[in-house]
Amino acid sequence: METLLITTDLSENSKAAVQFALQLAAQGGYKLVFLHVTELLKPVKWSEEFYKNFEQQELNGLKRQLMAFVMEVSAGTGSTVINPEYVVHNSSSVVANVVHYATQHQISYICLSRKGGGNSLKLFGSITATLLEKSPIPVLAVPEDYQLKAVETICYASDLEHIAAELQQVGHLADTLKARVSLLHFSSPVTGEDAVNKIAVAKEQLSSVPVDVHVEPMDFEVALSDRLARSVETLKPDLLVMFTRQNRSFFERIFLSSISAEFAAEARLPLLVFRKQQ
Repeated sequence: METLLITTDLSENSKAAVQFALQLAAQGGYKLVFLHVTELLKPVKWSEEFYKNFEQQELNGLKRQLMAFVMEVSAGTGSTVINPEYVVHNSSSVVANVVHYATQHQISYICLSRKGGGNSLKLFGSITATLLEKSPIPVLAVPEDYQLKAVETICYASDLEHIAAELQQVGHLADTLKARVSLLHFSSPVTGEDAVNKIAVAKEQLSSVPVDVHVEPMDFEVALSDRLARSVETLKPDLLVMFTRQNRSFFERIFLSSISAEFAAEARLPLLVFRKQQ
């Protein structure tokens, strides 16, 4: 059974990720693990033994709060949480703790809510953006105002690089959720025919999953993120899937900001980001 790791700070904003995870579990039978990371500072005058007792009491109390929080959200959606796990950690780094837990426990996807923000937030200040950059585990970013519904259509935005392997990953998700895949690609007049051929070959290798293909002309006068947003508005998928590189240079992170990070901050639908093959 595949597992979703849902990170929450127990805030109103983080309810969206819990709701979406409940929907995916109902559709695809995923096991759910809810993780809350807090930082408990140790006063200098406290002994190690006293601090450890304090820490354990605080973590136990937070675990009860986490369970109550999830049950409240579950009751509001009418969903039933089947055998979930509740984990609370004390750590100074949320991202490092989440990634470590996910890699050590064979997590399939990390799910979290996110807010919008300016360019500096997208690049440096947001836990979502940092996870997109650091996590080897696919990340699901759910907008805080997301209106819950079944995932019936998945839009896979592709540059056609490693398309066969990527489409296989997207196809596995679609098969689990019993959803359709809409493959979206922007091509120039030079690469148009080659793009169609690459997609046709990849589709043959994944014949069990229905794939609709949308090859659209690239408009070099419009930012790619804006072009993608327009197409997504037309296709109206329930989930957008992208693959992003995580080895961009410092210069690229500042001046060529990640399309995935932009969408994680602004898109009105859930975004699933996989790490792209190097």
